[in-house]
Amino acid sequence: MKEKLETYYRDHWVEIEPERMQRYEAMFQWRDSQEVLIAPASVGAGQVVADFGCGPGALTIELARRVGAGGRVIGLDINPDFLQKTLAAAQAEGLSERVETRVIEGDLIPLADQSVDRVLCKNVLEYVTDPQLTITEFHRILRPGGIAHVSDSDWGAVVFEPARERFATIMAAARVAFRTPLIGRSLYGLFRQAGFHDIRVQVLASADTSGALRSVLTNMASYARLSGQVDEAEIAAFLDDIEQALQQQTYFALLPQFLVTASA
Repeated sequence: MKEKLETYYRDHWVEIEPERMQRYEAMFQWRDSQEVLIAPASVGAGQVVADFGCGPGALTIELARRVGAGGRVIGLDINPDFLQKTLAAAQAEGLSERVETRVIEGDLIPLADQSVDRVLCKNVLEYVTDPQLTITEFHRILRPGGIAHVSDSDWGAVVFEPARERFATIMAAARVAFRTPLIGRSLYGLFRQAGFHDIRVQVLASADTSGALRSVLTNMASYARLSGQVDEAEIAAFLDDIEQALQQQTYFALLPQFLVTASA
C-alpha cells in the first residue's frame, strides 16, 4: 500500500473510475468567472496553443474559440479518456479542425522545439513528478517571445473556518494526493531557473461563504481517508463541520490561486 501511495499523486489521474470522471466533467466546465485566470496569457487569433493537462477539454474548447480558424490548440494529458472527451467536445462544437491531442508519457512533452506560441497549464503542476523539468519543457516548446501561463494552488495557504485545527489534520493527510502541494509559492523560482524572463506573479483569492469549495473540501477528506493517517471518526467529524458551518452561516473558505505569466 505504501508503494501505491507514493505514486498516487499521478496514478489517480491515469485511472479514473466512472463516478469520479463524471464529477470531474461537472467540475471542469468553462465559466466566464474563470476569465481572470487565463487573461494574462493573451491568447488570440492565429496562435498555436498547448493546453498542458487539459482534462476533459473545457479549457481547450474555450481556447479553440479564441485562436480562430487560423489557429490550433493541442490538448495534452496523461489520461487517454480525457483526450477522447476533448476531441468529442471539439466535434460537438464544430471546432475539430482547430483541436488535436497528444498523450503525455513520461516527463517530456511530445511537441517539437519552438513549435507553440502559448502554453497554458491550469492546476496541474502540483501533480507532476518534476515541476522544474516540466516548466523547462514549456520553455523548450515555446517560440522566442512566446508566453507560458500557469495557475495553481498552494495547499499551505488554503483556509477553512471554523474548524481550523481539524482541517489542518485533514490537509496534512491529504497531501498524499499531491506531488508538490506547496507549488504556488515555488513557481516564480522555478520559472526563473527554467530561463524565462518578464515573470509576472499574481495571487487571486475570493472568499467562499456559500459552499462553492465544498467539493474541494470533500475531496480532501477522501484523500485523507486513503492515506490511512486519519481515523474515520475524525473524517466524519470534519464533513459534519462543513455542513454545520453552512447551516449556521459561519462557513468561510479560501483557496488562493497563484498565477505566473512569463516569456520565453
